[in-house]
Amino acid sequence: MLKEIRSLSVAMLLTAAGCGMMNDAEDPVTTSDGALLSARNDFGTAETFHVTGAVDFTNPFFQKLATNQRTCATCHVSNQGWTMTSDANDQLFHDTDGLAPLFNPVDEGSRPDEDISTKDAREAAFEPTTIEFGLTRFTRRVPATAEFTVLAVDDPSGFSTPAAILNFRRPSPTMNEAKVSSVLWTSGPVQDIPTTLGNVLRGGATLHEQRDPANPVPLVQQQQAAALQLGLFFAQVSDNHAGRLDAAGARGGPANLSTFPFTLGMNDPAAPGFNRHVFSLYDAWAGSSNSARAKIARGQEVFNTNEFDITGVPGINDVLGQDPVRGTCSTCHNTPNVGGHSVIRMVDLGIANAANCAPVLPVLTLQNNATGEIRRICDMGLGGGTGKWADLARFRVPPLRGLAARAPYFHDGRAKEISKVIHFYKDRFNIDFSDGKDSDLEAFLGAL
Repeated sequence: MLKEIRSLSVAMLLTAAGCGMMNDAEDPVTTSDGALLSARNDFGTAETFHVTGAVDFTNPFFQKLATNQRTCATCHVSNQGWTMTSDANDQLFHDTDGLAPLFNPVDEGSRPDEDISTKDAREAAFEPTTIEFGLTRFTRRVPATAEFTVLAVDDPSGFSTPAAILNFRRPSPTMNEAKVSSVLWTSGPVQDIPTTLGNVLRGGATLHEQRDPANPVPLVQQQQAAALQLGLFFAQVSDNHAGRLDAAGARGGPANLSTFPFTLGMNDPAAPGFNRHVFSLYDAWAGSSNSARAKIARGQEVFNTNEFDITGVPGINDVLGQDPVRGTCSTCHNTPNVGGHSVIRMVDLGIANAANCAPVLPVLTLQNNATGEIRRICDMGLGGGTGKWADLARFRVPPLRGLAARAPYFHDGRAKEISKVIHFYKDRFNIDFSDGKDSDLEAFLGAL
């Protein structure tokens, strides 16, 4: 996978064309044969940019830090949006007969003691989770001080117990980290991003690369990896129909992304001055004679202004003291031109509720120790770490840039396509996407 990744200059990233097609007559796009860290996807091409002008592949992020032949880039691949995708995992399995370093039962597959002695056995082990949903596995143990008790675990693999529960999540993308309030799906409640990124490298080397925990990754290497990620930006740079996303006044692409300001809490919907106009990347394309560009601009307007009632969402309704909250997509995805949440705040959309869980995931029956309330979920979310009942099934609002390159979506990989994400929210909040609004929104999200 890494053979497709090459270092590059800032000038190449800023000037190279992306898709080899023509746009408006005054805005030609030519085919680029440059050594770009590019990622082709259904919507066009995404690219990687680094503020230093090159990606340093001597960085610890790309080095083997233990004995099992993996690096961080095994699961965080540039042409997969710096995560891993189910399609790429499927192709990798068939290209290597399931013998690539990724396919290691230490954290992949349905359970850690899988039979992987034959290709058929490996496919049975890794297909349901790693391949189908792009999920990585870890073991969760409930804190002794938890406000709830695990009454039962219904695990299709038969491995989990109430004391040790198998947990499955998509690997978080390791780019655009300088523009986020938190990293990982359940980071928080208070966090220093550079230190956290270093800690993630240390913990990842122990868990995923099987490094001896008595010999942790040295602090200097943790800091080097954090610095790499803080300078790393990834976004869609060209669209199959609209062409370059930084042409004709538009401000798409990773180089532009690196210049946008970010401060913690800069656009908090719970604070005075909140601005719904979160994305302005394609303001210049509003009313364009190029129909594809005009469609993307309309989708941006849908994202910013199409109102609906947000109801029953811990982390939003309780914080704002309203239920429902009359909001838009930008109520949650509120960091300007990035689309994450600008404060450290986890939300519960009900994604982890048992009725919504994929059949391969363990379902937990939990009881509130104080009230006796019962909840059945397939991921404890933030509550699995804090032990707080109110934190159960809460996850961070993920940033949206580079979305097209990193399917499937949500923490459990349930949505295979961007259209499926839109459909989930349409059903969840009864959103009016008539008159082609859903198609416009999909075009915009694919251009991020």
